[in-house]
Amino acid sequence: MKVRYSAALAVGALAFAVNSPARGDSIKSVSVDCDAGETIAKALTKGDERKPLLIQISGTCSESILIDRNDVLLTSTSGSTVQGTDPAINVIVVTASRVTIDGLTVTGGRNGITGDGSPHLMVRNTVVKNTGRTGINYGHGSSGTVDGVTVHNNPRDGIAIESASATVLNSQVSQNGRHGVGVFDGGSARIGIYNANNAGGNTTSRNAVNVVHIVFGASAFVGMNTISNNAGSGINLTNASVDVVGGNIISGNTGTGINLRMSSAQIGDVNFGLTSVNKITGNGNSASQGGISGFLGSSLAIRDAEITGNVGAGVIASTRTSIQIQSTTIQNNVAFAPGTGDGIRLLLGSALFAQAPAGTVTGNAGFGLLCSDGESSAFPPNLPPTFALTAALGIGTNALGTIFSGCTGF
Repeated sequence: MKVRYSAALAVGALAFAVNSPARGDSIKSVSVDCDAGETIAKALTKGDERKPLLIQISGTCSESILIDRNDVLLTSTSGSTVQGTDPAINVIVVTASRVTIDGLTVTGGRNGITGDGSPHLMVRNTVVKNTGRTGINYGHGSSGTVDGVTVHNNPRDGIAIESASATVLNSQVSQNGRHGVGVFDGGSARIGIYNANNAGGNTTSRNAVNVVHIVFGASAFVGMNTISNNAGSGINLTNASVDVVGGNIISGNTGTGINLRMSSAQIGDVNFGLTSVNKITGNGNSASQGGISGFLGSSLAIRDAEITGNVGAGVIASTRTSIQIQSTTIQNNVAFAPGTGDGIRLLLGSALFAQAPAGTVTGNAGFGLLCSDGESSAFPPNLPPTFALTAALGIGTNALGTIFSGCTGF
């Protein structure tokens, strides 16, 4: 990880801590030398609990910590470690407001850092690794920001946001045993995009299941990230929604690039002042096909995407899924049974609406557009002399043809 700790950051963190009902009161500063037997838990009892507290840590602290007072900053200029000793107990639990954890390494225990009903929990310039479960967990209405953090080798999720909200920026999330970033149970997240809509992309790789996993009423904005070489899908949704804003490179994942089940996705959004182009390439396998796949009544609006070289098809819509598409390149997607490598494939009563500006659908191993059944439909009608659907999608030469004859209009 590129540690960005500096005196300026320390001053900024202190300013944050002072931004509280105790503003204007003096800050209590305590140094803790864990190698000399001192503890963070003891330091948390120092001073007036109504005033901000700065704890400067050195050495390796073998303890589990509960932070239940407001306006606390834990920091280290030397990469100090907080190591949990009991696999059944979380290493750092925060229940208070406006707590910042800056420049530490957190390891061992159960979960590494847990916000439990904690507003404005900031974790930055920190390494969270080799915990017993999840690296960083925001839960029970917590909120805050993860910035410049490395989260790796945790046996469950790298970062979990459950019935809470968090922004994840400038971080590396890799080699975790399940999801890279999970947003669960009505949670909300901004992943790679600051609250002011500036870019702060993350790098995620080699996680064991899905990278960005959004489920059960959760929602997220996802932008400017590199999501590559993971064992599951790049972005996976169930009963959830996502705005895949732009600037994402979703490549080389074993599963589908973007996978939806009973969910909705906006892929490419021009309203953020960032690029709206997402590159979705080289994803999928025989069991989890496609660059983008929608299933069971999902809805997708796709614009400005580059969907290339994926397994089975570029875009798959199944079981009453609807797609609106414009200005999208779907190219060189490859056949892998049972998929035929079509540019776009509609199954089981799904629908496609193509609109200007036209995209490009060429070089795919199957048809440009394939409808597997008479109940799947596409608009506008592809009738002579204009062949409007071919024109709207920008369908060129594909190995099996332009549009399969079974595709009907609405």
